[in-house]
Amino acid sequence: MDVKTRTRARILDAAERLFAERGIAAVSLREIGAAAGQRNNSAVQYHFGTREALVRALYEDRLAPLNLRRLDLLAALPDERRDDLSALVDIHLRPLAEAMRDGARESHYARFVHRFTLEGEVLSPPLGSDVAGGVRAVTALIEDALATAEPDTPPAVHATRLRLMLLLVTATLADSERRLDQGAELPLPFEDLLTELADAAVGVLDPTGAVRRR
Repeated sequence: MDVKTRTRARILDAAERLFAERGIAAVSLREIGAAAGQRNNSAVQYHFGTREALVRALYEDRLAPLNLRRLDLLAALPDERRDDLSALVDIHLRPLAEAMRDGARESHYARFVHRFTLEGEVLSPPLGSDVAGGVRAVTALIEDALATAEPDTPPAVHATRLRLMLLLVTATLADSERRLDQGAELPLPFEDLLTELADAAVGVLDPTGAVRRR
């Protein structure tokens, strides 16, 4: 790994940690550079340009392997289960949960994702399909399942449920990542935690049971 690549990696690690701890807008690029050990106050601007470009680079770096895992899980899902909310929610959350558990280095990514979701941040233009195609595909299947089961429910209601589900999932995984970072154990064995989280998320998406009764 050359010097430029190592520097970019240190900046991304520092940005992930500070964004996770304090929020996206509350951290200056200068603070990120200092946390990454850069003496040049303009180091982050030199490597990434803007805060928005830095956030995009962070997502692109972290999401690529998660996207591949999610696409593999979707490809293995039988056609008759493509409206099964439990299966779809598991595919949505499992790659991030596995990365949180199995990461070879200290990670704040789940906490960063929760901050980003909580603050309502939006990347423009959207991320490419090479890093976000999987999550878009599974989200579309969830939306289709809700719309088919509840055709008279306003789309805004389904969109609100989906956001609540995202907040629940990211908050739970952020808390789990924090526990692991502090050397504590998860509240439940990993697979049990994912099952409980998926069940709760399905309850948020389908509070009347309309999808599950189909």
